[in-house]
Amino acid sequence: MWTISDLIANFFTHKDYLPSADKLPGTLFTPMHFVFALLLTAVVIFACIRCRRVGDRKLKAIFAVLWAFLVVFEITKIVWESVSGKVISFEWGGILPLYPCSIFMYAMPFAIWGKGIVRKAACGYVCTLGLLGGLINFVYPANILNNYSCLSFAGFHTLIYHGTLVFCAFAMLISGYHTYKEAKNFGDLIIPAIPCLIMSIPANIVNFSPINADYMFFKLQSFFFAPIGAALPTIVCVLIVYILYMLIHAIPYIPFYIKNRKRMKVNV
Repeated sequence: MWTISDLIANFFTHKDYLPSADKLPGTLFTPMHFVFALLLTAVVIFACIRCRRVGDRKLKAIFAVLWAFLVVFEITKIVWESVSGKVISFEWGGILPLYPCSIFMYAMPFAIWGKGIVRKAACGYVCTLGLLGGLINFVYPANILNNYSCLSFAGFHTLIYHGTLVFCAFAMLISGYHTYKEAKNFGDLIIPAIPCLIMSIPANIVNFSPINADYMFFKLQSFFFAPIGAALPTIVCVLIVYILYMLIHAIPYIPFYIKNRKRMKVNV
């Protein structure tokens, strides 16, 4: 069993050169993982409380710094992953930033500097699919912590990246930077899905190219989706995933949409 000193000394070591997960402290659902997750949770909660009344201008500055940091962090991770293993190569089928949580890097500038429907769409993604994806990967980062310790470059990346997604979403909602309550028209249920729909275009171009990937899980070939993908035609899988993405983006707004529609009828 490795010690903490071993983990620190091998912080940037690729999984190809690491021992099996049972010999690494800090892998999925081990005591060290729980400690790291609790500490990061405390930081997110504290930061959200502190940002509750800072005003849009300061909040935008905070978001901009975090966005720039995550973009650099992601590029660094991609380069590190490509050159630090036993085989130096670029894994086109899995390493491109074309996942649901990757949309954060493309949408956040519009959430910070955009206006009108553009800002509403970007913030809508962050506070729906971005929040859900951040929470899932923050609570259950199996794709990384099955091979790495949380005390590693890869472990730090996944926890910090998804923890930041969660922070940005809650900070927007707690501060009033974005709200679900303004959903008054059917279009307000569609607008939050716009970044995801745009991102689905390059994702599916790659998915149905010779690379044959499963970005944004449209083919349902990844993780626990695999049995579904194996049982259904690919086109059906794609349609199901599109419907799910539309629902994920709309669900938080639906109660307020119904409430606002009823209020508008009463006032007519």
